[in-house]
Amino acid sequence: MINDGQRKTANEDVLLSELGRSVLRFYLDFATLLVPLALLAALTAAIYVHAKPVYQATGLLDAPKLSLDEWRHLGPLLPDSRLISGTFGQLGWSNSDGSEATPHAAAVRRRFESRTFWEGSLQYRSALRREDVREAPGSDPKASTTLGIDVALRAPGREIATELMNAIARHVGQVLSWSMLDTFLRDRRDATVSRKAELEVMLTKLNFAVTQTETRILDMRQIVDAFPDLRDLGGSTIVSPENGGGRYLSPAAQLVAFKSTLIDQRGQIATAERELDILRWYEQFFARAAAPPDDVRSGSRLADWLDGKRKEFFSKPAGAAVQVDQEIAFAIAEARTRGDRIAYGAAPIVDPWPVTTRAPLPVASIAFVVAMLLFGLLLLIYRSARQLDGPSRTAPWLASKDPLFAWLPPRLRGVLFRYERRYQDKAR
Repeated sequence: MINDGQRKTANEDVLLSELGRSVLRFYLDFATLLVPLALLAALTAAIYVHAKPVYQATGLLDAPKLSLDEWRHLGPLLPDSRLISGTFGQLGWSNSDGSEATPHAAAVRRRFESRTFWEGSLQYRSALRREDVREAPGSDPKASTTLGIDVALRAPGREIATELMNAIARHVGQVLSWSMLDTFLRDRRDATVSRKAELEVMLTKLNFAVTQTETRILDMRQIVDAFPDLRDLGGSTIVSPENGGGRYLSPAAQLVAFKSTLIDQRGQIATAERELDILRWYEQFFARAAAPPDDVRSGSRLADWLDGKRKEFFSKPAGAAVQVDQEIAFAIAEARTRGDRIAYGAAPIVDPWPVTTRAPLPVASIAFVVAMLLFGLLLLIYRSARQLDGPSRTAPWLASKDPLFAWLPPRLRGVLFRYERRYQDKAR
């Protein structure tokens, strides 16, 4: 005997098969109408993507000595509009008033100002591999250097893709130079405030310690002069009657130790005074070079401005000023060098064919299928609505007599709606 579950499953299979045959019959009946419409939609989509292709471009930017922390610091600076304007000025994409020289430059600016573009197009490639981490669990990925920056993007043309890749390399180099110099200047400005006050406190303590040591040396000399026999004790110890007879070095040995301590303290004072002089020179320099002008919007322009201020202020350096001049010059040279070294190790690769989503044949195929489904669904809904409004819901719907298609020539209607002949033959 057949139970209820088996009967229900059999009924569902019958319903599904009936539904499948109905859908197939519907598309066969209206194929002459739906296929031309779907072909037209596919041809339109193919022409559109052929006129506006999109190419994939990839490349590897060499970034020597760039750590992961530095790259994470650069990330928020890449979409900065001020730095983008500086890069565009170097590329010749900006007018004198700061506006974009061409519509292409305006489109590139919109992409550069998007944080999503940079996060999706650039990827840091660390020199530390997963195998290295497993073999050396103590390895710090943040402290490792980089193999480069992977760049991948899409552009509406092969020439545009190449131009955009070169613009990215220039912009990353400029932002790196800017970041290095800006960090150097901020650190030195902060040091002139916080470190200077710390050094002044340190000098006060060291000067007091020197005074104390000198006083103890004088007292110890008086002991040695009062007791000449103690000079021959050398490194021996003598017994103190206090605190249970604890031992300590003889006065002559302590005198040598105090003098050694005094030399060390005076050396610390000299070092602190030297550092304080350096910070004072930085303070005077920053008073002359408080902040870069508004038109300094790139790493190279900032380096040129800072170098000019340095040469103007340190025309004849002497003493601690020589070191300050050299530190600023080194920071400028390092920023320029590392910024200029941001370049592609090999020429970026631009695919010779458009991406799959912009290739005419795949797009036309997808458009054809979607159009068949969409137009078929709309026609099915329309037919059902017309049957419900008709005098008899069981009577077949004749498209050739429907007002929607009545304006077509009779011969064309006969070609498009051949399925109606089947009902006419039955009527006979």
